[in-house]
Amino acid sequence: MKTKFLAFAMLLAFCGAAVAQEAAKCNKPTPEQRIEKRVLKMQKALMLDEAAAAKFAPIYKEYLLEKSKCRPALERGKDLTDAQIKKNIEARMDARQKALDVDRKYYGKLSKVLNAKQLQKVFSEKKDFPGKKGDARKGKRGGKNFGKERARKGAEGKK
Repeated sequence: MKTKFLAFAMLLAFCGAAVAQEAAKCNKPTPEQRIEKRVLKMQKALMLDEAAAAKFAPIYKEYLLEKSKCRPALERGKDLTDAQIKKNIEARMDARQKALDVDRKYYGKLSKVLNAKQLQKVFSEKKDFPGKKGDARKGKRGGKNFGKERARKGAEGKK
């Protein structure tokens, strides 16, 4: 009797885990949903009114789609030949050039809708993207060298 109960309990546990994994797969956003989230996040960061947001959103969506197509297809692995390594390097360079061309193209389009400070936010590096964790603490208290700086300042004050 105990073994039947134990087997039934294990069966329920495995079924529950399988259902949870399926639910997790369903909740994964599609690429379109991710782009839409990025557009909304950028609109919020730029503090756009409704009229400017209506002009900005389709241009920024196109920009993000074109920018995503610039990613290179690289060969992976530890044992790459010299030719494969060179091919990867050239693919990265080509991808950076394509991304730069996309940036230049959309700079002209977005400059008709946004001011200079807003453009700076759009074209800043990923690490500066609004909402990215870790950037707010750069140069602030609690950083890597905070204790050393504090000790140095205390020693300087005693002189």
